[in-house]
Amino acid sequence: MIRVNHCGCDSKHMPPFEMLRRDGSRDYTILLVKTEACFWLDGTLHETGPNMAILYDKDVPVRYGCADSMYSDDWLHFDLTLDEDILDQLQIPFQTPLYPADFPMLSGYLRMLVWQTHAKGLHSDEITDAMMRILLYSLDSQILGLPKKQVLHKHYATMQHLKARIYNSPELIWSVEQMAELVHMSPSYFQHLYKEIFGISCRQDVILARMERAKFFLNSTDMPVLMIAEACGYENAVHFMRQFKKSEGMTPTEYRAFFSSGRSR
Repeated sequence: MIRVNHCGCDSKHMPPFEMLRRDGSRDYTILLVKTEACFWLDGTLHETGPNMAILYDKDVPVRYGCADSMYSDDWLHFDLTLDEDILDQLQIPFQTPLYPADFPMLSGYLRMLVWQTHAKGLHSDEITDAMMRILLYSLDSQILGLPKKQVLHKHYATMQHLKARIYNSPELIWSVEQMAELVHMSPSYFQHLYKEIFGISCRQDVILARMERAKFFLNSTDMPVLMIAEACGYENAVHFMRQFKKSEGMTPTEYRAFFSSGRSR
């Protein structure tokens, strides 16, 4: 069984701030760090980005903080009964800054654990145990399915959030300058970083997002091609049709006919 000893959410510390435990803690520690910070790991200083998660093993020196800006995190100390081996089953590395794909979801789970620890009642220990498993399995799944360079990249969560916005609203105008401004980077650095993290240029990803949206409309609606072009962010239907054919190898009308014939069989 997993037991929560202490936990808290949205902790804030004004600079300069430093947490120092030379001998570590007698239990395991999870930090979900929402701001930029500095962590000393194995004697080496690591400057970490926002939306970073880290799991500390027992009795390991802990030192972290911030010098110039506010520090904020969710934190949790937990322990395992002798027969519990969940950390051996999972592949969450200790003392390693990680950038999970959906940091807000993890923060939400930890916030629920804070509430649960103060709501003593029937099955309280079992509920806490189940919620801890959700938190740990979710963290493990979010880092296991990603290339190592993404998990360890301090800008990954920020860039992933932007990517999700693009795919959620591909019809918007996504210029390089606008995207760079949203993540507070110069356009040149943003383009380089996007390609480094996702293996595709930001411009090409916008096109792919629009093609995915167009295919959805072609497959599931009777919307005219002109209307679909507008719904996917194209002012010019001819441009949309040319780009669609280049991406999919057929025109939007041919694509719709092909998949309609497949469904009617």
